[in-house]
Amino acid sequence: MSLSSAPLGVLPGGGLVTSVCRAYAHDPCGWALRAAPAQEYTAVVDHPALPDALETADVLVCRGAAVDLPDDRWLFFDDLAPAAAFARAGRRSTLEAPLDLYEAAEVRAHCAEHSRHEAALLLGRQVHDRAELHALVARFAAQDAEAA
Repeated sequence: MSLSSAPLGVLPGGGLVTSVCRAYAHDPCGWALRAAPAQEYTAVVDHPALPDALETADVLVCRGAAVDLPDDRWLFFDDLAPAAAFARAGRRSTLEAPLDLYEAAEVRAHCAEHSRHEAALLLGRQVHDRAELHALVARFAAQDAEAA
């Protein structure tokens, strides 16, 4: 798939998003910018209304889940269940920081201005209800057992 600089979507007020860095890294719409770690994402922002999944020649938007790791690092999963299992396993490890779980979307596109691919991680609802986490981990275990 080729990613070029084409509109990513519509901003509140009608403006078109034409690059990940311009849409998310500089907080043009009042989204809360959490971090911009150079390793994987141009921006990580709180974005309660997550965009729908989309795949075109110009942009890729994947829906799934994100886990917050220590030192402003993030892992993106294509589904909540494996992310919940990862976060729960991390909580039982020797990691000092808790691993927070969020519904999320990952937006990837080519930035013509910077001549590179860029990605933003959009964080929706934080999943912290114990019963919901338990159900997600059970679902992941069941899916894993079926695949074996």
